[in-house]
Amino acid sequence: MSLFGWEILPFKGIGGLLAKPILFGRTRREITRQFSRAFGDAVGEVRTFRKAVWATGVCDHYIEGDLILFYDDLDRLFYLELHDVAPAHYDDVLLTGRPYGKVVADLRERGHRVVDGEAGCEVPEAGFNLTAADPEDDSLGVQSIGVFLRSPSEGVLRMSREPGVEPITEHVLVSGEGTPTVRLGQDRWELRERLGPALQSVPSYGGAAQDWYFDHGLILTFDEDERLKTLVIGYVGAKGTARFGDVRLLGRPYAEVAADLEARGVRVEPGELCGVVPEHGFTLSLLGRKNPVLPVSAVVFRR
Repeated sequence: MSLFGWEILPFKGIGGLLAKPILFGRTRREITRQFSRAFGDAVGEVRTFRKAVWATGVCDHYIEGDLILFYDDLDRLFYLELHDVAPAHYDDVLLTGRPYGKVVADLRERGHRVVDGEAGCEVPEAGFNLTAADPEDDSLGVQSIGVFLRSPSEGVLRMSREPGVEPITEHVLVSGEGTPTVRLGQDRWELRERLGPALQSVPSYGGAAQDWYFDHGLILTFDEDERLKTLVIGYVGAKGTARFGDVRLLGRPYAEVAADLEARGVRVEPGELCGVVPEHGFTLSLLGRKNPVLPVSAVVFRR
């Protein structure tokens, strides 16, 4: 893949010098077929993973080209990362394999607005950002290029101001609904009254708004009517778990959790990076490739 290189197509995706463009909104299946037709066996290894505990979509990392494609919960491409294995250009400026400071200077010389940040910069009107290998030393290279359908800076994080409540350290699952405290379809502001302050944002996909309750281990996504659409239970930093009946779900090896559920008559179907519990409306998420020793990282309900 490194023989082809890439050209950034603002807010559309990337074009290969010798290949068809990879476009946002296309499905994972379509793009996988596209790579197979263009590169055959040379496409090399593809590693699938979840970017974070709360991610309901997956990422495909094409190792040979060091290209990472991010898919939403409907398997549509919405973001991608380029690294320096293959040359990447924008407006005839080579973005990879050169000092970060030189790349930024060349972009500004061509009249592009470059907004500096803590880890690198964003070129807002061109639909991409650059992460510096070392923000303190611009003589080093560009670590990665993020190409976006919608700028990550649009989903600004801010904390709401409700009174605090005691952290919830264990969630008991209610079949098909969520938990006794948080149920699919509930009003966002009703939940705020129960759960206290949330880190609120506009998610990259999946809904119109998102609230993260760090201490409770809850990531809630809402539709345009501010009704709960997706409930993710997964603790990051804070300690806690979830259980279904007497089976503890989080932080335990997936194979053990699935075996315990099935021993109690609960069917678990294997999925990609997850186990699906169809009769009860939730999934058990894994961060990496499915392997019996990997722990369950999150429980997900969707409406």
